[in-house]
Amino acid sequence: MATASIARRGFNKPAPASYHQDRLRQAPVGHFFDAMTNGWGAMPAYAQQVSVEDRWRIVAYIRALQLSQMQASQSR
Repeated sequence: MATASIARRGFNKPAPASYHQDRLRQAPVGHFFDAMTNGWGAMPAYAQQVSVEDRWRIVAYIRALQLSQMQASQSR
């Protein structure tokens, strides 16, 4: 039976940040692009695997998710 040995060793500590934290909602879009390009914390760089154009598309998607959640929480 397989176990989550990586998780038990603490690879996921600290836990990944939520894109819905104020700190990341207020971060400039370049922050996300740079994190994907150069890596951040335990996350490796994805410059070789993800094209520049696709990285900007991912940044736009992150912002769209952030905005949609802000609107949903404000309408409650």
